[in-house]
Amino acid sequence: MQGTRSEMNWQDVSGKSATSVAHWQRISQFRARHPAIGAGKQTTLTLKQGYGFIREHDGDKVMVVWAGQP
Repeated sequence: MQGTRSEMNWQDVSGKSATSVAHWQRISQFRARHPAIGAGKQTTLTLKQGYGFIREHDGDKVMVVWAGQP
């Protein structure tokens, strides 16, 4: 039990909300597997189109590239 809030009933989430929850769970799992995401040294990449960077921390290395439209 949390200090000031009640527990979330994750098993009762359905429809669009379930899709959103699944998406954020995957992102959370990725972050847990890659400590460089939160604590790494960032190097910005030079790209003709889009934006990208590399983050490194304790042997973990992650490249992020965004090439979409705002």
